[in-house]
Amino acid sequence: MPVLLPVVSGGLAFISTRASAVCRSSTSVEASPAQLSPSRASATTEDSLSSRSATLLGVVAGAAGGVLKPRRRSALRSSPETIPEETLAEALGEPIKVDSAMDSTGVLRADWQDTAIRRMWTRADAWHVHAISGGVHTLIGFFYLLDIMIGDVVRLNGGQWSEHVPFDLVLASMIFGAINAVSGLQPSLLPRPTQTLAQLLGFGEDGNLQAAGFVNTAGFYFFLTYQSLRVLPEYPSWLQPFDPLLSATAFVSIFHAIFLINSWVSRGKLSREFAIGMSAPLLLNVPVSLHLILQGQWWVEALSTAYPGWPEVFFSANYALAWAGSMVTLVLSLYERKVCDLQQRALLTVFLGLITFTVIPLRAALLVPQWFQGDQMVMLTLNPP
Repeated sequence: MPVLLPVVSGGLAFISTRASAVCRSSTSVEASPAQLSPSRASATTEDSLSSRSATLLGVVAGAAGGVLKPRRRSALRSSPETIPEETLAEALGEPIKVDSAMDSTGVLRADWQDTAIRRMWTRADAWHVHAISGGVHTLIGFFYLLDIMIGDVVRLNGGQWSEHVPFDLVLASMIFGAINAVSGLQPSLLPRPTQTLAQLLGFGEDGNLQAAGFVNTAGFYFFLTYQSLRVLPEYPSWLQPFDPLLSATAFVSIFHAIFLINSWVSRGKLSREFAIGMSAPLLLNVPVSLHLILQGQWWVEALSTAYPGWPEVFFSANYALAWAGSMVTLVLSLYERKVCDLQQRALLTVFLGLITFTVIPLRAALLVPQWFQGDQMVMLTLNPP
């Protein structure tokens, strides 16, 4: 995967930092299983798991974008299988004491879809900005990546393909993604406590690694978006002098992500071997940051001259990684709020990875074939030949 190597680190930091923070915190979330007879619990569990598996992707998009609305309160009160109105503690992923809407696995059952939407469409999200912006970014990004993936396969096999998602719409989706990243840092949505800046960033014995994961994740969305746009010919020249500042911040964030990962090790929540496996790939984004800090526009022009298709590959790769990271945070939120179980979370995460790591090598094979024909070191160092 040629182009994957120089840019994957930013996306992995975006994904792995959030994953390491939220996944480990999920052990603290408790829910009382429904008080059912063994036969009824078994049947209900089987039915609910199958129905959840069939509709989970729809709820992801609907809950994230606010497309599906919860039923009126009067209707909720009339149903013996639903739960009361959500509380702030529920929205923040704190222990939820609900029996009637959960099966013996602790996950929602009969009215799963309706209750799932209410849990994700939370009043803790001011004006639902985070949910709506995330939904728009998710949908546009999915169709854009699917479009270029199919198109690259067709072209690599000698066919013709016209892209169906306008580039201006893709740029608009990046704006919605930025709004989603910022709105995700609302105090009401961040895990607590966050009394000091050091605690918010995960430093110290009482550092909040969950909140720090959110902050690092939001930052990496902007760094990946910046890297996507930086190589385009339309990138404003007046922004180029900010390359050292932006790239140096991204450079520091890489090591902040590694620090957070290893902090989970010191707390006994992550193995040392797994932490090394998560941290090492992050260093692959260091060349990108160093080139932009030290060489800036010269580096962009030199690589673009040597490989005319590189800017488009680099844009798509960074976009795909930023989109996948944003989606993984949504999947982890679904799990944290007991909307999906561990197996469904794993399947959704693998699905997102397959999309991302199919798009990137296909783009490179089509637009920068030299990287498959002897220029392998360029893909690692991004030094112009």
